[in-house]
Amino acid sequence: MNKKRDLLIHYDEDKQKFIFYMLDIDRTAELRAKTFDGVSPDVSFFKEKSPEEAERILGSSVFAALDRGSNTKVGIRDYESESEEVMQARLVEAKIAAEKGDPEAQFELYMHYHSQTLRFGLQNDLDRAEAMLLASVNAGYPNAISAFENWPLVKEAAESRIQRETKD
Repeated sequence: MNKKRDLLIHYDEDKQKFIFYMLDIDRTAELRAKTFDGVSPDVSFFKEKSPEEAERILGSSVFAALDRGSNTKVGIRDYESESEEVMQARLVEAKIAAEKGDPEAQFELYMHYHSQTLRFGLQNDLDRAEAMLLASVNAGYPNAISAFENWPLVKEAAESRIQRETKD
């Protein structure tokens, strides 16, 4: 029987090549366990689309992710601008859902506000992050409960970032 495998895509910026690795899942398990879950659409999302549309969505997502993590952009299109537009639309949707008590949206906003805290060093963003995390935890959302275990350390690091920003 074939072993289940993960796909690792490496963008070699110097050689301007993509390298696709197929790795046994036991070799990637620790990495996946320690990495942010990221975007994880259900297969059903893609099956609802035409094959061409599903491939386009997945391909553009891969190119956008590779560009986001690269110094030398792939340059197929301006994914950063497009991504920002999509992110802003998603943020509006998440805020509406969070106000209605959706714990997944609350957790998404926690991650957003925490990221904003690390980027800009604003106490207000950290306060919002904490409020959204606690709301999601109180609703029993598993990812929030897991994240809350490390909240004291995460909060301390964010507060250090805020302190550095206010000193400058």
